[in-house]
Amino acid sequence: MGKPDNLEDYLAIEVGEFSRRYGIIYVPWEIWKGLQPASQEFAFYIQNCGRFRLEFDVPIRWLKGLT
Repeated sequence: MGKPDNLEDYLAIEVGEFSRRYGIIYVPWEIWKGLQPASQEFAFYIQNCGRFRLEFDVPIRWLKGLT
C-alpha cells in the first residue's frame, strides 16, 4: 500500500464521507475504464487487509474528467 511509483497509470480518488476525508486510494486505469458507466460502486480486495467497497453519490459517467 502507499503511493504508486508511476502515478499516470492510476486514478487517485480522495475518499471520505461528508466533511471527513480518510485518504487517497489509487485505482488502476484499466480497472476504472472496465466499470459500467452506470456503476455507482465497486468492490476490491487488498491482500492481508480485506474487502472494501467504494461508493459514489452519482454514476461514474457523471464524474467530471474521470471517464
